[in-house]
Amino acid sequence: MLPRLNEKDNLIKLTKKSLSDEKKIVDIDPDYSYASTSWLPVKSYYLIFNTLLTLEYIIKLQNTCFQASHKNCIEEFTRKLSSGEIVFSEPILNTVFDASILNYKSTIGSNLSPRTQPELMYKLALRKIARYKDEEWKRKEKINLRIKNHKARHQSYLNSSFFVSIFDFPYYMRIRSNYRDFAFIDGINSAETSQYFNNYFAFTVRLVEALEGVKSDLMAMRSVRP
Repeated sequence: MLPRLNEKDNLIKLTKKSLSDEKKIVDIDPDYSYASTSWLPVKSYYLIFNTLLTLEYIIKLQNTCFQASHKNCIEEFTRKLSSGEIVFSEPILNTVFDASILNYKSTIGSNLSPRTQPELMYKLALRKIARYKDEEWKRKEKINLRIKNHKARHQSYLNSSFFVSIFDFPYYMRIRSNYRDFAFIDGINSAETSQYFNNYFAFTVRLVEALEGVKSDLMAMRSVRP
């Protein structure tokens, strides 16, 4: 019934093992985290991406699901989240933001305060991802906002096609890992880079576990169908 169900299993297993091995090294020697921060978002993203492709195959039963582009895959799962086809147990994670998140305001320094509520911190993180997404679109479309029709195209994109969700987070972190945004590690110590590694690793593990839960539910539903 699902002949290609295990299409991505080997990649998923190998990526999980690679991440786990990295985690063990960081636990032994926090200095290693400095080097690992640049490829952590890349490995994490591909683990999530291949899990999403497998989910889409189970849902649609189409071999072409495994050929989906990164952008189309992320947009489709954001759509599923928006429509309620996928629901996380943590309500804030079900939020799909429109372009208004780009202008979300918060108290200066709230992103650095341990007293900041998780809901606010989540919005701040997604605001950053939204800005990455907007910048990437302008770069690919060669948009110059000083040109009138370019500015109009950009505004149309923001008004009608711009949405951001938790699924965008690993995708745009993977893209930005090659840019200077990750130069932040130049000014911090190994204790802080290891904390970053551990937090990002935990996010990846928990998201993949949630997606694997969806996979199990879908497989159970298919097994009881006549």
